[in-house]
Formats: sequence, structure tokens, C-alpha cells
Amino acid sequence: MRVWLRQLFSGLENEGTLTLQVRLFRLFCATTAILSLGVILPANLLQNLPVGIHAADLALGLTAVWCYRASRRGRHHVIGFFVVLVLLFAPAWFLNAGSDGSVPYYFFPLLLYPLAICEGRWRWGLGLFLIVNLCGLLLVEYYFPALRVPFKTPADRLIDLVSGAVCALSGLGVLIWLIVAAHEREARRITDYAEKLAAGEENYRAIFNSTGDALGIYDEEGKLLDVNERMCAMFGIDRETALRVPVEIRSLGVSPYGPEEIREHLRRALRDGPQLIRWRSRRANGELFWSEVALRAADLAGRRRVIVALRDISRRIETEDALKIQEERLRMALAASDQGWFDLNLVTGEGVASEEYARIIGFEPVEFRVTLSSWLEGIHPDDRAMVQREFQVCVAAGLTSTVEYRRLTQSGVWKWIRSTGRIVQRDAEGRALRMSGTHADIDERKKMEIKLLHSQRLESVGTLAGGVAHDLNNILTPMLMVSAVLRDKLSDPDDRDLMTQMEAGAKRGAGIVRQLLTFSRDLIPARTAVDVAQLIGEMMAVLRGTFPREIELTARLPGGLWPVTADPIQLHQVLLNLCINARDAMPAGGRLTLEAENLTVAADGPAQAVTASRQRVVAIMVTDTGEGILPENLARIFDPFFSTKGVGKGTGLGLSTVHGIVKSHGGTVAVESEPGRGSRFRVTLPASEAAPVLLNVAVEIPRRSGSRPVVMVIDDEASVLEMSARVLEKEGCEVVAALGSEVALRLIPALAGTVKLVITDMMMPGMDGPTLVPLLLKYCPDLKVIGVSGLDLDPQQPELRALGFVEMLRKPYDAPTLQAAVRRQLPDAAEPDAGAVPMSKR
Repeated sequence: MRVWLRQLFSGLENEGTLTLQVRLFRLFCATTAILSLGVILPANLLQNLPVGIHAADLALGLTAVWCYRASRRGRHHVIGFFVVLVLLFAPAWFLNAGSDGSVPYYFFPLLLYPLAICEGRWRWGLGLFLIVNLCGLLLVEYYFPALRVPFKTPADRLIDLVSGAVCALSGLGVLIWLIVAAHEREARRITDYAEKLAAGEENYRAIFNSTGDALGIYDEEGKLLDVNERMCAMFGIDRETALRVPVEIRSLGVSPYGPEEIREHLRRALRDGPQLIRWRSRRANGELFWSEVALRAADLAGRRRVIVALRDISRRIETEDALKIQEERLRMALAASDQGWFDLNLVTGEGVASEEYARIIGFEPVEFRVTLSSWLEGIHPDDRAMVQREFQVCVAAGLTSTVEYRRLTQSGVWKWIRSTGRIVQRDAEGRALRMSGTHADIDERKKMEIKLLHSQRLESVGTLAGGVAHDLNNILTPMLMVSAVLRDKLSDPDDRDLMTQMEAGAKRGAGIVRQLLTFSRDLIPARTAVDVAQLIGEMMAVLRGTFPREIELTARLPGGLWPVTADPIQLHQVLLNLCINARDAMPAGGRLTLEAENLTVAADGPAQAVTASRQRVVAIMVTDTGEGILPENLARIFDPFFSTKGVGKGTGLGLSTVHGIVKSHGGTVAVESEPGRGSRFRVTLPASEAAPVLLNVAVEIPRRSGSRPVVMVIDDEASVLEMSARVLEKEGCEVVAALGSEVALRLIPALAGTVKLVITDMMMPGMDGPTLVPLLLKYCPDLKVIGVSGLDLDPQQPELRALGFVEMLRKPYDAPTLQAAVRRQLPDAAEPDAGAVPMSKR
């Protein structure tokens, strides 16, 4: 019995997934089975009732059990059970004493279940049927009382009433319990759902507000339903204001950022799917800013909504605008410099190039295609191998490479192009993938280089002409002076005419020389084997006689120095310029050191491999302890006209001349310097296999009588010195002849205070006239200096006067011209003659 009851009620408490009607039917079946088999049938057995009533109770109970078990298997025989119940109701009514029995108490509570189980018309129909059925039974009993089987004893009636009351109360109690349990279950479910809904709302709000984008939810009519905190912060308003203010107020408000466009974008999002636009928005303070708006339609709570996400992209727009400006500037700069960029895929050989490059080689940008093969095919055959080699080196090494070549243009002509490329992308294994760079049009530059080479050739011719003119001047000057002297000594008129014709020829030669000098510059140097030790020794002698005593001079020369192949005059100039710079760097004194050493270096320079061929060179070092050179000036000290000595204290050509001379000799010059710690110049020259030549000729200081004015004549041509001395001695002057500026510097200390006038050539090897004169004036401050040159130096007169020159003579000149100049500067001499004009009167 217990097992059967357990099975009967199993599942009644855990049927939350079933509908209320199914649960009511099962409960109805279980209640009917229990009451019929457990209460009514035992109670009726205690009474003296007809057998039919017991059969009806048993049939009802078994039917309830069968329907319950069938319902557990998913087959709910609701209508069949109610039909059995109704069929058994009428017999049980009359067999159980009619209205006096327990049937009304027992059956009518059970019949309330169908009213709860059924819905709609079934409920009203079944209720009406039960009322009609009950009324019919009462009428039949009233009119046919004989059909009713009464109780035989009062005890039977009592037992029947008690059992009926128990069944009625039990049925009602179970029904009430089911209703209360269902209500409590639904209440708990609603409470749980509300809590989950509240938690979900809280989570939704947290997620909604924590996102980095400004979010808003719109309905289909364009009304804003909700916003997050980011939206409020972006526009500078609170949530209530955001929901109240129309959306067009938060935009620019005019086309293409007006209300109609807003509604159209919302419709598109609902109709066509997600939208992404840029929008001009307005903050609460009136500030306009750019935003990126993403619109997406979604179903929220069964309704179509549009979710709008905004991002402030004002900085991005500013960056894009700046980038566009930079790109435009770059494009304009490339176009102005005749350059274009390229980007080449080394794997596929395909690439892209700028419009400027296409136009450089004559193509229209729309029809121009870039490939590695077409680029190589367009290169001049003579340049292609070199370009391919440089290209392969660039790909392998990954360094920036520059190459110049001729490129075929669309019109069929060759144009010079300079390409600079660099590897900008490699794969994981280090293979080159992409190359980027520029193509520059250098055709005009190449043409200018050709013109420059032509100009340099002309300059070389001019230099040759200048050398010839210089020599001719030195030849013609003695001739002109001698012709005048000899003509005065000749008595035969024919001889005097011949001498006059010779003088006229010399003057015509002087005119030709002046024409040569109009485009000449310098004498082509003659290079011989020069003894470096002797050269430095000569230079030390000159420096000791001219440099201040505050400067300590030191020479460090090892034995066995190799000779070098050089022009001795230019090499003198190199050392002199370096030493003068060192002197100027030590105004308060210091130490100047000249050194030399033999070296063996690689043929292509010290940085070459050890296996390369070796070359013998001689290194000459000039070191001072002066002020040093600033780091920012080190890279420019060899540039022409660059000087740090201040205005009027340097031409800026000294070191550039040094660099040019050394470079032309196949040597190198370098400098090491630190501010406050001095400088060290290092000159390397190729050694010579030939024996060195002697550079110096001993000069004796002539004796002076002391009664005649002393005139020093300085020239690098011996014949000019000799003839000048004869002419001046005839004028009553004592002449001191110096063959070159270095000899003059040696003689002047002994003649200080005695020499009244100096006549010096302006262009001499080693040290020219403008450099020599300031050194002479240190010994003889009152000295008068006449300069002699074959060039027209009238434009330089102010500078020459500042250096100490009082007059200039133009080579070639005759004896009267020289005599007249001396008379002008030395009034104690003979009466002056017509000739040169003093500089003060020019």
C-alpha cells in the first residue's frame, strides 16, 4: 500500500515545468483514487448499502488510478475520466439515499476540478451541464421518490455523512493547497525573476556606462530613449537634458548635418543594416567637434531600436589634415626638386610611383606602371650593369644606395636620373621584401657639370697663360729698363734708333702679356722630389725670424725621411699657411711643433684590407697649443671663404688653398682639435723614388755705406733683381736684393731702422707680397712699400693701403718709371720724373 501511494504521489511536488491544467488533472486523479479506494469504499463496507454503490466506488477509484498513470506517461484522458464520473454520478445518487446521502458532499467538490482544468467555452459548458444534471436529479428524486434507496439504520446514515464530509473537506483542502502552492511558486518565480531582472538591469547599466563610446538608443521615430554617461560627458549635459533636448540641437543643425539627414541615417540603419558616418556635433557650450557615428538596428524587448555609438575623432581629423598638408608639402617639394618617390615589391617585382616620377620620364600618371623589369630595361645599356650591381648590393646589405644613370623617356631621349633606395621591410628570415626611395631628375645638373668641365678646361688654359705671362713679365721688365739705360749711353744715331725699336718691341710684348693676364690666374706647378726635412728646416728659419718670441718653435724630424713628389713652392705655401693659422690661434703665446714621419698605407687608403697593395707616404704634422676649433666648425674649416678670425683679419682662403694643393698632389689633409687644447693638422703626401733637389741658396747681407738711402728689392726672378739694382744704384740708392720673400724675412732683422723703401713683387712662391709686408713692418714700422704686379690691382687699393703699400707699379715697366716712383717716395734722391702715380692720387 505504501509503495502504491508513493508512486501515486511521486512527482506532484516537482512538476514546475508542467502547465497548471496538467498538474490539476493529475491531482484530481490522485485525490479521487485515494478518497474512493481509501475512504468511501471502506466506509460503505461498514454500511448496509446495495452492492451497486460499492461497485461504483470501486470503478471510480480504479478509473482515477488508470488515468493518473496514463497522465504520467503523457496521455491525459481528461474527457474520458469526466464521462465516467458523470455516468457513475446518477446511479450512486439514487443508490446512496439521494439528496440525503453523501454523494452531493463527495462528488460536487470533485466536479469543481473540471471547472479549473477546462478553459473558455469548455468551462462554461461543463459548468452548465453539471448544474442541469444536478437539477435533473433533484427533480427526478422529487417526482419519483421510490427510486431512492434509503438508509436502513441511523448508524448507516451517520457513517455515510461522516465519510462524505471527510471526502468533501479533503477534496477542497487539496484544491486550496494546490492553488496556494501554485501561487507561492509563482510568487517565488516572480521574485527571482525580478531580482534577476534588477541584477541584469544593473549589469546592463554598468556595461552601458563603462564602454569607451558614447551610446544612445533611438526608437523608430528617431526619439532618444536612453544614453550612457559617456554620451553625457561628451556633450556636457546630464541624462535628463540629453533625453529632453532634440537631437538636431546636438548637431551642426544645417545640411549635411541637419535633422533630415539624421532621420535618413536612422531609416537606413533600420532598412539596410549598420551605417558608419562622420558627423559634425555640438557640445552644450557651443563648441563643434567631429565624431564618428556607428548606427545598428536591434530588437530590444520585442521592439525595433537603433543603437548609436559616437566617438570623438577631432584629434584624428586634425592629424589627418596635418598629414594631408605634410603630404602636399612633400609632393610640392618633390615636384619643385624634380623628384618622385617609388615603392617596389621585391617578391612580385610590382611597384607604385608618384605622379612626379611619371612626368619626369614623360609618361602620363594614369598610364604609367612600375615594374622592376621595365625599370631595368629603360636604363641605358652602358649603365645597366652598374645599376644592377648597385641594386643587388642594396638588397643584400639593406643600406641606402644612390646611383646615377641614363633613363629612356617616353619621347625617346636619354635623361639623367639619380635613384636613392633603401630596404624598408624584411621577412622573418631576413630576406628583403620592399624597397622605397626617390627618383630625381638630374639632367640639368649633368649639363651644368659638362659646362663646368668646359669652364675648368678654359681655366686651365688661363692658368697656363698666366704662367707664361708671369715669365714674360720677368723677361720684358729687364729689357725695358736696359733699353732706356743703353740708349742714353749710345752716341751713334743708328744705334739709338735700333735700341728704340727694341724698346718698342718690348712694349708691344708687354701689351700682349696684359691681354693674356685678362683671363689668367696662376702658374702651372712643376713637381719634383722635395726633401721634407730641408723644407721644414727652411720653414723653421723663416718662422724664427718673423714669429713672436712668445711662441716656442720645435721641429721633430727623424732620420731617413723619404722625399715627396711635390711642387716646392706650393709645399712652402701649405706649411706657411698652416703655421700662420697656428700663430693666430696663439695670441698670448704657446708652442708650435713641426713633425714628419714615414708611413706605409694601403694603396686605396688606411681603411682598406691588409692584403691590398701598399703605398709609401710621408706625414707632416703641424701642432699648436692654441685656442682650438669648435666642433661645429671642424667640418667647415676647409671651405673657401670660411674664417673664424673676424672681419678684416682673414680671407678664409688659407686652409681651402692648403686642401686644394694637397688634394692635387694626391695627398690628404686632416685635423684634430679640441677647444682650449690646440689643433693638429696632418698632411700626407706620396713619397718619391727620385733623389731630392736643393731648395735654398745662401744669401749674404750686403755691406752698407750708411750715406745713401737703402732700398730693398724683393722678387722671385734674378734678372729683375739685377736690372732693378742697377737702375736704383744709378739713382744714388744702396740696393739690397732678396730672391723671394723667405730671403727678405731673413735679411730684414739685420736691416731694421736702415731700410727706407721696399719694392716687392706681389706674386711670389711661398709667401706673396700682401702676406710679407705686415711681417716686414714689424721690424721697420716707418718702412715705405711699393708693390709690383702684372695684374690690375686698382680695385684692391683700399685693402693694399691698409696693409702698408704706398704705391703700385704695373709690370712690365721701364727704368724711368721705376726711378720716378723711387723719387716720389725718397725726396732726397734725384729730381722725380714722370711715371707711376702714387696710390693716394689714383
